[in-house]
Amino acid sequence: MPTYLDRYPAVHAQDSETARHGLISIYGADGFDTNAPNFGLRANYASLANSGLAFCAYDGAASVSFPESGLVRQFFSIQGRARLRSRRLDAPIGPWTRVVGGDSRLGLHFEEGYRQLVLRLDHSALERMLKALVGDSSDRRLQFDEEADPDPVGMNVLRQHVFHLAAELDLIEAARSPLAIAEFERGVMVRFFLANKHNFGHFFDREPLRANPAVVQRVESFVEQNWDRPIELSELAAVANVSVRTIFREFERAGKGSPAQFAKRIRLDRAAGLLAEPEADTTVTGVALRCGFQNLGRFSADYFRTFGELPSETLRRGRTG
Repeated sequence: MPTYLDRYPAVHAQDSETARHGLISIYGADGFDTNAPNFGLRANYASLANSGLAFCAYDGAASVSFPESGLVRQFFSIQGRARLRSRRLDAPIGPWTRVVGGDSRLGLHFEEGYRQLVLRLDHSALERMLKALVGDSSDRRLQFDEEADPDPVGMNVLRQHVFHLAAELDLIEAARSPLAIAEFERGVMVRFFLANKHNFGHFFDREPLRANPAVVQRVESFVEQNWDRPIELSELAAVANVSVRTIFREFERAGKGSPAQFAKRIRLDRAAGLLAEPEADTTVTGVALRCGFQNLGRFSADYFRTFGELPSETLRRGRTG
C-alpha cells in the first residue's frame, strides 16, 4: 500500500515505547496502549498555516486517546478497521467520519494493518474564515453538528481534495511554495464547510448582497500589491468591506472570473518577468514555485496559453538576450 506525506516524518517506531513517546509529544495524545508483540507505527505529519494533515499506518492493534483541544478533526480511512469514541460519537471509521470537535475527549482503537489520513483544523481559524466568507460580524460562535451525517456528495469532494493535498505535499515541500500550499489549504477548508453541518449553513443558501462595482478594483489592487504571499479570505473581506461571497459574485458580474483567477494572471505576469530577466540560478521550476504554481506541467500549459510560448523558451531568450 502507498504511504503519504513521506516528506514529513513524525513517528517511525518498531516498538511500543517509541510509538507512545511520539504520539504524546508530536500528536498531543495522552494515552496509548497495545498488546501487539511486534508493534510498528509509521506516522507522518504536515503542519500548515491553519491545519495539519496526518498519515498513520499501524502494524499492530492499538488504542490512543486525546484530551480536549482547540482542534476539529475528520478521519479518512485507507485500509483496515478502526473505531472512534467521543462525547457525541461512537462509530467505526469509514471512508470518512462525522466532524469530531475538540470539546470532548477522543478515543481511537485501530486494528492491525489500519491506515488513514486525518485532517486537523484549528477551530478559531475555521471560525474566522467562515465569518469572512459569509460576511458575519456578530459574536456568534461556530458550532458543528457532530450528530448529523455530512453531505455524501460534499464529503466525496472533500476526501478527494484531502488526498490530493497529501499527494501535492509529497511532491513539494510547503516551505518551497507557500503560495501554492496556502491555496490548497484554503480550498480544503472551504470544502470542509460545504460538506459538514454547522450553524452558519443557511448563509450558503442566500443570494449574496449587491455591492459597489468599485469592490472589484479594490480587491484587484490589493492582490497586485500582495501577489507574492498567501492572502487570507478575511483580508479580502476587510479590504472590500463586504463578504467574500459578495466579492466573488461581483467578480462574476464584472466578467472577471474570480479573485483567484485574477491572482493567477498576476502571478503569471510576474513569472514572465522573472524568466525574461533571469539571475544566474533562475530555473523554470524555481520561478513556478515562487509564483505559487505547484504543478510544473499545469504552469507550463497556463503560461503557453497566456504568452504563446513555453516558460523554458522565455528563460532561454532571457539568457541569450
